[in-house]
Amino acid sequence: MRGIEHILGLKIESNVLKISPCIPSKWKEYNIRYRYDTSIYNIKVSNPNGKTTGVERFILNGKEIEEKEVKLDNDGATYNIEIIM
Repeated sequence: MRGIEHILGLKIESNVLKISPCIPSKWKEYNIRYRYDTSIYNIKVSNPNGKTTGVERFILNGKEIEEKEVKLDNDGATYNIEIIM
């Protein structure tokens, strides 16, 4: 699990979700579906410029989040996160 966390960059600390990918530059995108109790987090990571690390934009349900992280919520909702490297 640790290897997947490192490569895909999914990190959970104190109920806060952070994405910090470390991927091959040839990967253009990938998706993660993460369940937190009753909530679902659909995460799409896009890499249009062929980067290996770094997050340019963190978008939660259509709204950009400057902090580039989100507090996990156990409310049964589905959340859509788009990460642009």
